[in-house]
Amino acid sequence: MRSRIAVAGVLLGVLAVSACNTVVAGSGVLTGTPAGGPSPAATSGAQSSTPPTDAPTASVFQLGQTGTVTDENGAPLADITVADAVQTTDPPDEFSDPPQGVFLSATVTLTNIGEKVFSVAPFDFVVGYPDGSRIQYGDGSKGAFGYDNILPTADLGPGETLVGEVVFDVDPDVAGPQILYLDLSGRALGAWMVP
Repeated sequence: MRSRIAVAGVLLGVLAVSACNTVVAGSGVLTGTPAGGPSPAATSGAQSSTPPTDAPTASVFQLGQTGTVTDENGAPLADITVADAVQTTDPPDEFSDPPQGVFLSATVTLTNIGEKVFSVAPFDFVVGYPDGSRIQYGDGSKGAFGYDNILPTADLGPGETLVGEVVFDVDPDVAGPQILYLDLSGRALGAWMVP
């Protein structure tokens, strides 16, 4: 029994390390990190306000632009596009609670351009504020769960594409939110600016 637990621990460790070495590079018109560097929300760690020194730098994109996730050797894994961000105070249906602030929803398109399975979940995306704080899917109003086309948890095979919505209950008084794509350690690899 102990050997099974040890093997499971080693496998999880390998997965976490390999996921930490992925990066997102730009393939849109305005790509990569701007000359001034990414905003604090794009680089802050989930558990710490200071990213580790070996953390990849988050690429910053405008809505509608595509980032390419690569492994530590630069091999492409997946293309990610975040587009069509909408803010509303209306609940998604008559059965859902309204937001505590406003619902921010965006369409995410993921395409596996690699040779292996690429896993995705709605919790891979968060909203980051300029002060480094983050809002996850499910924080705030549970009305976010009422949206019809929520990005599912899925394993995309090579060549497969998945489209879904990410939805957050955000503070309308905070300027400069970004939709962040995170690796398994919670580090932001890509940030899409929300107008």
